Amino acid sequence: VVWSDMSLTIHLNFTPGGGAVYAVLYLLLGLGFAVLVWYLSGRKKRRIRKILQDETPLSAEEFEENWMIRTGREAGEGYKYHVFPGCYVILFYDVKPEVEDDFDRYHDVYVGQSLNVTERVHHHFTGYGRGDVYADLKAGRFVYVKLIPCDREGLNDLEKALIEEYN
Repeated sequence: VVWSDMSLTIHLNFTPGGGAVYAVLYLLLGLGFAVLVWYLSGRKKRRIRKILQDETPLSAEEFEENWMIRTGREAGEGYKYHVFPGCYVILFYDVKPEVEDDFDRYHDVYVGQSLNVTERVHHHFTGYGRGDVYADLKAGRFVYVKLIPCDREGLNDLEKALIEEYN
């Protein structure tokens, strides 16, 4: 293989025992590997986009209204009782999203993970989590959240993929 200023030149020796066959095989193997990596990385991004499209954002007000719903004497339903690991995406808007397409027009975003996603989001919304999330809520910005369940082992990878998707 010879590199020049603007081109790559590959010299193949087609004499018996010259290794041309091996050079072609290595070249094809490398190309195949590159295509596989490209395909798998695109598949992961498509999976993340599908998850995000299927998950409708929930307003912070609606989340907090449904934090704890009592039914009779016993604690009942509500996000407080939905304990699961996963990631969350908190979206900030200057103008209230009215239709589905408006949710893509967020002003700012915060992505996080937790072994108890609903409790962690509740902490953010009530001033016991990330301070700027709570400050934006108090300042009257429109805040929405997407909750994405995930197994414990996949939390870091999912959070990283979400950050890449929203940046």
